[in-house]
This record gives sequence, structure tokens and C-alpha cells, in this order.
Amino acid sequence: MLPDLRTGPARLGVKPGDTVQLMADVTRIAFLHRRAKASFDPASLLDAFADAVGPAGDLLVPTFTFHLHQGDAFDVRRTRSISGVLANAALDHPGFLRTPHPLHSFAVRGAHARELATGQEEGSFGPRSPFAFLQAHRAKLIAIDLRLDDALTYVHFVEECAGVRYRRHKRMRFAYTDTQGMRGERTFSLFAKRPGHHMRFDALEGLLRDAGALVDHTLDGIRVLVVDLAAAHAVIERDIRENGARSIHAFRWSWWARDVLKGALRTFGIQRGQARIDHAARPR
Repeated sequence: MLPDLRTGPARLGVKPGDTVQLMADVTRIAFLHRRAKASFDPASLLDAFADAVGPAGDLLVPTFTFHLHQGDAFDVRRTRSISGVLANAALDHPGFLRTPHPLHSFAVRGAHARELATGQEEGSFGPRSPFAFLQAHRAKLIAIDLRLDDALTYVHFVEECAGVRYRRHKRMRFAYTDTQGMRGERTFSLFAKRPGHHMRFDALEGLLRDAGALVDHTLDGIRVLVVDLAAAHAVIERDIRENGARSIHAFRWSWWARDVLKGALRTFGIQRGQARIDHAARPR
């Protein structure tokens, strides 16, 4: 059965005026189309959700490039995302604008797209970031064929709001090119994890389901997670304050040693070879 992309958003509960963060691994969708000898354009998935939220709503697609390091170049018009096929389809789509942060940008479309694309927030997860916009507008996260670990980057916004001690503000300079093609050095910040701390959402997933903040759907044979981010925010914050954030992260000395070694190698200009995920949703 081919996924019905046109009716999919409504079947997932998307209504006019909603704010939606959309993420997807489109591999399975593309395979099903290919097997049926039908064509698939990721832009059709973007258009289906944009039509569902309508002109009063907003659609945000992560176009992250968090692999960049101090001194790297970022062109808001041309730098490709490591968030996968859907992200780069959104960057190529004439209906979307891109928010300016070089590490955690979004392709945005809808009522507040211009406001988001001209934001001046320095921090990835700061109080005027797209993540704060998602909170303020009680957004839904829709993750198609993705694990929660690969989708819920919003956790880091909650961590910054709560001021967790296992992260710190890290200022980074980039060779930045803006929407007008103007080049210059710009400084941004990231609420970066300290060595040895890694994100783990196994326990969080159950907490979110129990609270009704996470609902599993099957859309024409494809698994979809729908997360009420406002409800999830409360669950995550409670875990941070009452449970030491044990449901979202863990620390190991072996991880600490590895992270410190990686940092030292980078300082001396040595890059260790590593496979990068095709979608950039995996929380850092």
C-alpha cells in the first residue's frame, strides 16, 4: 500500500492553525513508491503538512549542521543540512525560509516564517530560538519512521531552561554568510554537554507515553511518533528537577575519557574518522 501523503497529516491530528515540527526518515516511503513504480518527491510531504496547518499555522523542519566546529564556514543560503533528505528538500523548496543559527537551524513556512528567519538569538536553545517558539505555540513534533532518540532535540531546550549542570554555554565563532550574501565573523553559542555525559531516552519514552505526551501511530504501515511538546516539556523538567535527569542522560567515565581524547585530537587538528548519521536529529 502506498502512503497517502495528502491525507496523512489530518489522520495524525494536524489541524489548521497548528504549529508542527516535522521530521522524517523517508527511506521507507521512497521504497514503497519505487516498488509500486510510482514517483516520490519529498516536497510533496512538506506541501501536505503545510496545507494541513494552513496560512495561520507554522511548519518547522530541522536543518541542523551541528557537526560544524569553531571557525568553520556557514552560508545560510547554501550550507546543506545533515538532517537528511527531507531537510534538504525543505531548503530547496521556494516556500521555506531558513532560521539563522549555524548549528541548529530550521526551514520554516507559515504565519511566523519571516519572524523566525530574521531572529537574532545567539543560542541554539535560547529564549528567542525556534525551540522557544515551539514551546510558546504548543507545537506538535511529528517524527515519521524515526526513534525518539533521533527526534527529540527539544530536550536540550528544556535542559537549558532548567539549567542542568552537565551542560555549559560554549561560544563559537563562524565564517558566516547571511541571506544577502554578506560575509563576516559571527559568534553563536551552544548549551553543550560536558565530557562523559550522553543522552539516553529509553526511560523517557515510557514516561511520555504514561503522561499522554507521546502517541504512536501507524500511517499506512509506517510508524509515526506524535509528541505534544508542551506536555513533554513538563515531563522532562520534572525528571530533571526530581530525578537528576536520569531518564534523559547518563554519565560514564569511559565516555568521559573518549570525549576528552576527541577534544584533544580536535585541538591539534586531528580528525578521527567516524560515520555520521544521515539525519541530524540525534541529540548531542
